[in-house]
Amino acid sequence: MAESEVPAGQAADGFGKVLWVPAIANPAAPTVAELEAGTVVDITYSLVGDGFRHDITENEITVNRYTLKQQLGLPGTRADSLELQYVTGSPADEELTQGLSGFIVQRLGVANEADFAAAQKVDVIPVTTGIQRKVAPATNTELQKVQRMYVRGSVRDDVAIAA
Repeated sequence: MAESEVPAGQAADGFGKVLWVPAIANPAAPTVAELEAGTVVDITYSLVGDGFRHDITENEITVNRYTLKQQLGLPGTRADSLELQYVTGSPADEELTQGLSGFIVQRLGVANEADFAAAQKVDVIPVTTGIQRKVAPATNTELQKVQRMYVRGSVRDDVAIAA
């Protein structure tokens, strides 16, 4: 039997962008104009290497049936959490003050410097910003802050950008 072929992957370096977008009319179809508006802040390189922590938890529905010897399960609700860690004095630090409502938009797989275009896929996370917390300084690191983003609506994964 022949060895399995290893499928090609894509490097992550240089192929991502994270934005703070104050307003999106339809989060299921953000427009190029909304993602390139003058109020949008590119926070990609404000973030430290592991500073974009979007976690998704799928809760389980426990199913019990009369006299069945086995407990069953079904997929339940989705819970998203998002925490950002960024360099002090960066655009993220200056823009993301506590209590703002807006959207974090993440694009992966497209060169960072590429313009937004219709049909590109993005994740749209509606959030309210939490408190900026200072990270304890350590040798050979930059000063940093960490901030929780409170998810305030349905997260849209891999939605196409509208023209």
